[in-house]
Amino acid sequence: MPRSIDILIRSYYRDLRWLTLALRSIEMFVTGHRQVVVVLPRASLSRMELSALHGMPRVRLRTCRDHRDDYLGQQITKLNADLHTDADIIVHLDSDQVFVAPCDLRARLFDSGRPRVSFDTSGRRPATDGWRRCPGLFFGKPVPWDLATPLPLALPRHIHAGLRDYCRRRHGMSIAEYAELTTIARFCELALLRGYSLVNEPTKYAWVDISDGDFVPECWTFWSRAEKPTTVAHRLPAALAAHGVWTAP
Repeated sequence: MPRSIDILIRSYYRDLRWLTLALRSIEMFVTGHRQVVVVLPRASLSRMELSALHGMPRVRLRTCRDHRDDYLGQQITKLNADLHTDADIIVHLDSDQVFVAPCDLRARLFDSGRPRVSFDTSGRRPATDGWRRCPGLFFGKPVPWDLATPLPLALPRHIHAGLRDYCRRRHGMSIAEYAELTTIARFCELALLRGYSLVNEPTKYAWVDISDGDFVPECWTFWSRAEKPTTVAHRLPAALAAHGVWTAP
């Protein structure tokens, strides 16, 4: 079992309400981790009221460079997660993911000491989909599964640096340059992280097919571009609202 586990959330100014809710849910329900590392692009800092976050225990704020397309930017930040934390294991989450029940990360995300990593064989994402095809094109070999499954994703820190190094060796460019050339329709950072783990050290992980169920049922995923915390409040534990997350700027 790893000595240290950090949660990493890459967010930005438009998701502050979701981020506040996610952090409150982690504080309320999640155990087994050391801290939550929140990474924000520099341009977001002047557009966010961060006072609501400063009083949260075990939350550490970091900054990253700005990108013309911040959706691509958040993907690139995840691929550089090991530069923002020294944890043995990095658990990736998004701002619009909320825990609704107790969850021990060491119990839920590990199986006999191996990180549990999700994939999907259901065919919900067609074989022609850009995210589905992304790892096969990147690694130059067929990948039979859909690796673009939702977070959470827990991986050792060395996977991130290994993937970046592989990109330079195989493609002759940085992972950020590769992502920008590929475009967001055909680039999926989660599929590449899982793919690198599958190609290079598959036996070090417990691979979990989520075609018939949720990977971490205690963690609900919303869509921040279409939903707001206030519109989903009735679906969440009342205790979250009692902590005042709806008043976040």
